[in-house]
Amino acid sequence: MTEPGAGGAHPDGIASAGSAAPEGAAEGANKADLDRALTVAMSHFAADGYSATKLDAIAKEVGMSKRMLHYHFGDKKELYRRCLIRAAWGFSPPQDFLERSYAAPVEGIRRFVDALYHSMAQNPEAIRLLLRENLDPVLTPGEVTSMRSESEVILQLERLLLMGQDVGAFRPGISATDVVVLIASLCFFRTSNHTTLEEFGAINLLSPTNTEGMRRLTIDAVLTFLTSNIPDSGYESYLTHTTATPHAIHSDDDGYTKDYLSGTSIAEPLIDDIYDDDLEPSGE
Repeated sequence: MTEPGAGGAHPDGIASAGSAAPEGAAEGANKADLDRALTVAMSHFAADGYSATKLDAIAKEVGMSKRMLHYHFGDKKELYRRCLIRAAWGFSPPQDFLERSYAAPVEGIRRFVDALYHSMAQNPEAIRLLLRENLDPVLTPGEVTSMRSESEVILQLERLLLMGQDVGAFRPGISATDVVVLIASLCFFRTSNHTTLEEFGAINLLSPTNTEGMRRLTIDAVLTFLTSNIPDSGYESYLTHTTATPHAIHSDDDGYTKDYLSGTSIAEPLIDDIYDDDLEPSGE
């Protein structure tokens, strides 16, 4: 998968090999050193947050001068942004996997979910960093949007879904984004809530046994989601991309208007939607 980058720059923001080092800088930095710098920086940002992370500590752990760190990655905020890019793109399965084709769409999806689960399970610090940015944002919306790029993960998944829907193996109305959100929700929960679940439910989600159990749960959840006999809703997807007007107002078939972003209480119409009129007691 090709990560987003510009010009001769490394997609992670590493200066190209032809760049001149700062005048008087005795040490050089090869790609392995710079990759390690990003790995260490991500670990610090994920564990301590943006404000508490110190460039001096990162430079010392990497074995690189703070001056060289600034040269290759810019200021602290730019280094943080590069770490977020690496975190977001670190979940991609290997390129050769993305280029495979499958005769049976169900098997293709099974292997795809398996690969994506392993990619996320093996990158817990990337998940922690993304969670931090969601809960305590450092970047502006414009800076986050500039990181967005077309993902081969989504494209490959769309191909598998279309193939399965064409042969009747998968139900319509499900997009690649829906499936990725389902997978990520389970994988992010495993990282973000494992302490709470162990303390209150005595379940260690990070144990080898439960890591395997979560893998099976994620695969089966996606396959059930795709193959269940739920009637076609007429929608093309459960989720839609953000439009110019982010106000989410939806009118359902019963005439209820649900405003999900205004802060208006929507509890009553949502509860009413749960119960079918046929279940109401007779005589009322």
